[in-house]
Amino acid sequence: MTDNINTATAASTHTKETSIPICPDNRKPCALDWAESSWIRWIYVILWSWLNPILNIGYKRELTIDDLYDVSSNDECGLFLKKLETALEKHESMGTFKIIIKVFSKECFLVGLILFPYIAVKIAQPLLLKQIVLTIYDSNIPSYEGYLYAIGLGVATVLQACIHHQYFFRSTRLGMHVRIAFTSFIYKRLLSLPTSSTVKTTTGHLVNLISNDLSKLANLSAYIHQLWAAPFEAIIVFVLIWKQIGIPTIFGYSVLLLLVPLQLFFSKKFGTDRNNTIEWSDKRVKTINEILVGCQIVKMYRWEEALEAIVYDARKNELNSIQKASRIRAINMGISFASLSIISLATFGGSLLMGQVLSSTDIFMILSLFSNLRYPLTIALPYTIEVLSESRIASKRINSFMNLSKQTVRTKTLQECSSGNDNPRLGGIVIDRASFTWGSTQSIELKDIDLNVNPGSLIGIIGTTGSCKSSLFAAILGEMSLVEGMSKVYGKIAYVSQTGWIFAGTIRENIVFCKPFDKEKYERVLRSCRLFADLRSFSAGDATVLSEKGVNLSGGQKARLSLARALYTEADIYLFDDPLAAVDSSVARKIFEQCISNNGILKNKTRLLVTHQLQFLPEFDYCVLLDHGKIEKQGSFNELLSIDRIKTSYEKQEYNTNITTETNRRRDSDVYDCDVTDQSETIDEFSIVKNEISVHGAVNINVWLKLFTSGYGWIGLIVLIFVMFLGEVASNVANV
Repeated sequence: MTDNINTATAASTHTKETSIPICPDNRKPCALDWAESSWIRWIYVILWSWLNPILNIGYKRELTIDDLYDVSSNDECGLFLKKLETALEKHESMGTFKIIIKVFSKECFLVGLILFPYIAVKIAQPLLLKQIVLTIYDSNIPSYEGYLYAIGLGVATVLQACIHHQYFFRSTRLGMHVRIAFTSFIYKRLLSLPTSSTVKTTTGHLVNLISNDLSKLANLSAYIHQLWAAPFEAIIVFVLIWKQIGIPTIFGYSVLLLLVPLQLFFSKKFGTDRNNTIEWSDKRVKTINEILVGCQIVKMYRWEEALEAIVYDARKNELNSIQKASRIRAINMGISFASLSIISLATFGGSLLMGQVLSSTDIFMILSLFSNLRYPLTIALPYTIEVLSESRIASKRINSFMNLSKQTVRTKTLQECSSGNDNPRLGGIVIDRASFTWGSTQSIELKDIDLNVNPGSLIGIIGTTGSCKSSLFAAILGEMSLVEGMSKVYGKIAYVSQTGWIFAGTIRENIVFCKPFDKEKYERVLRSCRLFADLRSFSAGDATVLSEKGVNLSGGQKARLSLARALYTEADIYLFDDPLAAVDSSVARKIFEQCISNNGILKNKTRLLVTHQLQFLPEFDYCVLLDHGKIEKQGSFNELLSIDRIKTSYEKQEYNTNITTETNRRRDSDVYDCDVTDQSETIDEFSIVKNEISVHGAVNINVWLKLFTSGYGWIGLIVLIFVMFLGEVASNVANV
């Protein structure tokens, strides 16, 4: 369906904006916004004084979530989601990198400007150090100049620290903005994808997409400026050293330039191993998810050991890829640590071969300049290239997900006026010679469907199992691809699926589903869905906490709860996919009369009911008989009785219904027609879902020892400590 058609389902509600308050109301506004709101408060920003209230509380006691500031208005995910959607509306074919450039280029540019004063104060320090050394060795220079240079060196060091932390904070914040924007977009896109698209991805793929791939984009956003800042700083340093020693500068930079392609090669290898790691991670998470979903079947057939072996093999392959990537990273880090010594050796060795005599001031300055280049050229730049390689892989995976909906031709529907009760067609459905399929490569599921549903009518859809009754609802909802013909839906839709959908929360939360609470309407819905007796059976009533998928409910309770959620939703069209099959016949009759029939609370709404209970046929305004994806016959109840098998089935079910005893009816009346007390303030003391609590204290030393010895045992730990100690000794000897 088109985006302007609002679809509210029993499992999820499709709306353009959903706001659920998750932050405590007693939080203080973000102090950073206050500090940045006026230029006279710049000192609070530079010195991070806006964090003092939290630091003071943390000094006195342990911080809680209520002590933190509220989220800054500049960090709201809705803000970046809107920017992302606006950019995609104008350029639907843009890839991930182009979207980031389009949406975040201004913020990225402003962050990059901070590096210019940062590089300036970094380079100023070796020059000031040279002047201090000259002052010490040259007695002709006034001593006060040495003090001024020393003060300047101190100021430059302080400025470097302040600017560095501002850059790091704002670049990391930029990465966070990228991550929350794409996380929100992926989540919203996932909710709006048709079923034919969601089957092309897996839970493991989506988990890795958000937890791993988006983190790579966030890291790239934080380090992207090193791609130009490191070479820019290297050029400036080259010019300064060239002025001091001339040609020997080329020897040092030759070594430096040789290291860059070597690190590019290692980055490419790292990207390959990283891609393999992601693939194995997807398989492992997918397998574990399938085990958790089907844990009851796994235990019933005693498949634990077999599935454990599958997970172990997937994890083993994943660890092998991680180890390969870690070895490459270790080589890169080793090169970065050794680079300064090698470059200095090449530079000073070249000077020695050319017969140059370097003064102590030149040596101090050159070593200091090379030391400044060590981090940007041998650590930051290779890491950025490494992250760029990972981000390219991540962007391809994100692009493939974003293109899922583009690969599926959605049902073309129209809504002439979704809002406004004066629209005469509101609540109508028109399907004219339409054929639908679940995917462009699959066979046609529904063929030559002609259906004209008038607003406010009650339509019964019947047929044998496998006759595509549920597929017809999926076509109306826009979950199937329209191959030919026309399909129009007018108004907002509420859908109740065959399997009740329950989320972790109270019974009231499952029914109200983020809508404003209306007590009168709420109790009317409970009475119509026969839920009062069920609430009385729970100690906390409608405050009873349900677990994920409602494992503490029966099948009939799940069905009636999902039905109640749909009824509480104000929709124009209601699609009921056989929700009465999960309850007994007497309860089904009462629910049908009070909810769905022309005498129920939805009597003025358009209702489509899929059912195998033919005793309801006389109640329908119009009946549709489906057979293998085609409409075999449609018309009134009497017209469908002209088909022998329908007449026989109807008479048989009518007979079974009539033999229901009056005792059962009286029992049902006594049980289900009672009122429920107001339990809005009741707390479920026996909730199946327990709140998380934080445990305070120190981690036992045995836990750390087990962690450090889990890989290669005690021998590996001892060798690691010895190698680290030896490395520090070698580093100190090299610096002497």
